Amino acid sequence: MTLWHGGAVQMDSIEFYACGGADAVAGYLNAIAAAVSGFTAVSEEDLALEKSIMEAENPQGFSTVSSGLLTCRFGTNGQGAGHFGSPTITGISRAEAIEWAQRWFTAENAAVTFTGPVPDSLDLRLPESIPVTRHQPAPVITTPTLIRTQKSGVALSFMVPSRNSTFLGEALRYELLARLRHASGLIYSVVILTTQLDDDCCQLDLILDPVAANTTAALRASITAVRDVAAGGFTEDALQAAHHALQALFTWDDTVASDYLTQMAVNGLLGRATPTRQALLDVAASITGPELSETLTASLRSLIVAVDENTKVRKADAAALELTLDPYDIWQRHNGTDGLKPKESPDGQQKWRSKTSKAALTLTETHLLKLESGKTKSIKLADVILVGDRSCGCICLMDRRGRSTEVHTDDWKDSKKLRRTLLNAFPTDIVRQFPEE
Repeated sequence: MTLWHGGAVQMDSIEFYACGGADAVAGYLNAIAAAVSGFTAVSEEDLALEKSIMEAENPQGFSTVSSGLLTCRFGTNGQGAGHFGSPTITGISRAEAIEWAQRWFTAENAAVTFTGPVPDSLDLRLPESIPVTRHQPAPVITTPTLIRTQKSGVALSFMVPSRNSTFLGEALRYELLARLRHASGLIYSVVILTTQLDDDCCQLDLILDPVAANTTAALRASITAVRDVAAGGFTEDALQAAHHALQALFTWDDTVASDYLTQMAVNGLLGRATPTRQALLDVAASITGPELSETLTASLRSLIVAVDENTKVRKADAAALELTLDPYDIWQRHNGTDGLKPKESPDGQQKWRSKTSKAALTLTETHLLKLESGKTKSIKLADVILVGDRSCGCICLMDRRGRSTEVHTDDWKDSKKLRRTLLNAFPTDIVRQFPEE
């Protein structure tokens, strides 16, 4: 019998699954447990093969830093760490992979679920360890903010109560599609993403897909639509559409049953409760329009709006939308904390001059400085948590917020010395091999 099986990496778990005869499923899970127990046998060739498969799965995410909404809200801690791409995979060593597996792939950190009777041939033997602890950090953004990111299009992100997050997302999708797609033709779709943060709170993300020429209009229209709905209430059509979407989502078939059991297992490991399908439907049925509008109004305090960094947005534009503009740029206007005036570069320090302009780079004990067009911007070295060393000569710097830049050393005179000096300015344990872009 052919066994349908595979694995998936989620934001808070790694899941292995199989569907088939009882003994075949048990054999697959037994083999997973045996592989975990013998993980020290993983070879360099095994690691290289898996890296190439991951690169083929998502070439863009494999090679670049591209922070997502969780990283924007939480920085590079907790679940925010899962949203800034995976170029560090290139530099993961065999020893690091083994250490990671020994920490997380243990009996105390595992749960197994079945949609049928537990097979008699199941024989799971996982290593034992001290239970791991998990911590969800507080948000680094706490006021309504507009962020310019490397992602295309427009996205709206809220922190909302878990009990009605799915219903709220579906109702908002209906309202946004009605206004931005059917009435004005600015977008085609609205994708809903929810991420459980704790027992009571989710991050709800709505991803919009305007073409580049419509991005600014979609940005304004989406914010206006959400605020109008919060103030004036959801339409009856939106509430009915959300009810129908939930009923379809929770139609009880084998896939839903399997997903529900998987989520119950993950929540159990995380110490969270798992509401039943019927409880979720009952909550949705009891929610009134005014209650949902109140929930949306409260969540507006946590609103993060992400827009393509190529979109021209000024502070005044953001202020008109009642948002604070965050350029999300690792290069900050230099504030003179090292004794320099904002438009100065230190005397006596080597300057690397651009091959094509009058710009110059200087490295001090505390900052990397860039003097360009009469202005000095800087990156505080202590804020950098990851340095990507690419074989092409580029160096990627990323800070605690998930903001990053690529320093193309070949663009500067005496590039070999610049590259060597810059890499030596950071602790070796944060310098990782990155693939070429």
